[in-house]
Amino acid sequence: MISFKKITSRVTETHWSKLYVSVAVLQCVVIVILQSLICYQNARQANLLPERTTDNALDSSDVLLAIDVIQAAADRLSRIKWENIAFIGFQFWFVAMVLDATVYQNTAEVLALAVFNVMCALLGGLQVVDGVRWLKRINAVNPNITQPLAIAEKLEISLCVVILVFACAMTYLSYEMSRQFGWNIYKKIGADVQIQKMYRMFQFFVLSLKINIFIEFLVSVFYIIQRCISETQRGQSLQSIQPATWLQIACTAVTLPMLYFARHAGSIESKLRMIIFILFQVVLLFHFAFVLVQSVQPRNSWYTWIVLISVGILMDLTTIALGCICMKNFNKGLKPYVQRGDRKQDIETPSKLQNNTWQIDED
Repeated sequence: MISFKKITSRVTETHWSKLYVSVAVLQCVVIVILQSLICYQNARQANLLPERTTDNALDSSDVLLAIDVIQAAADRLSRIKWENIAFIGFQFWFVAMVLDATVYQNTAEVLALAVFNVMCALLGGLQVVDGVRWLKRINAVNPNITQPLAIAEKLEISLCVVILVFACAMTYLSYEMSRQFGWNIYKKIGADVQIQKMYRMFQFFVLSLKINIFIEFLVSVFYIIQRCISETQRGQSLQSIQPATWLQIACTAVTLPMLYFARHAGSIESKLRMIIFILFQVVLLFHFAFVLVQSVQPRNSWYTWIVLISVGILMDLTTIALGCICMKNFNKGLKPYVQRGDRKQDIETPSKLQNNTWQIDED
């Protein structure tokens, strides 16, 4: 297990590492505050929406259209709360990954985080566009009840600008960090090009597992919670929740243990365990496909979740491909270089003992 002293020494190694971690923490604090305020205003707006009337005398075409808009707005505001929570969850995951990349000196992880931060900025812009669309729709029905949504719109614009600024800053810092430590594969495993290639693929596989902590696990958790709440609010009991929802809950519950299971399968080069993990990823493909279908609705599609689930499907396929490649490389001499913890200490190699420089994804 890596020590606190080692974490501190690597975070404070240079001014670039200090800046990299500090800016990530500052980004997390600022964005979490803004997203919390947006979430509060959206909740206020949901409480101000009028209840659906049951007076048949009012069932003119205009009134029915207004009722449809209000009902759709209520569903949208209920879902956007989980978008806000997902953004908050992303920031905490991002800080943890920044620390992980800094401590383990993983260039690929640093660059991947820069890409995900830019994607976060794009999703922030999508949130603004969606907020403006719903503000116009509700204003057309009743302009006297949209003050919270108007405040949320201004906050979302501010959030989008802030995320863009942080994304640019983190992209530059990621570039400097990658220059600072780069790939230290040669000093870890020597000049064997074949071993280097296999080691890189294993590192990409481990990186995909870390990314899937958010993309596969946290995104599914937020979706399942809002879906269960939505079904119980429609008067359904736990016993009457759809079987498909229970299957999604089961997939979500075992996702995190399976990600750890895959890391362990790779380190001990177990083909059986890797095959089990790959089959689980195939099951997750159906899970994500089902969520994608549920997120697409006429005139009320859940655009942010559509993007997140689409990225999830892409990451799922990438993880399957990387798992297959790593499994193909089993028993070819890579095993001593991908150990962790006590097993790692038992298989020290001469190339590792020759230096004490920063290495990639070590304990």
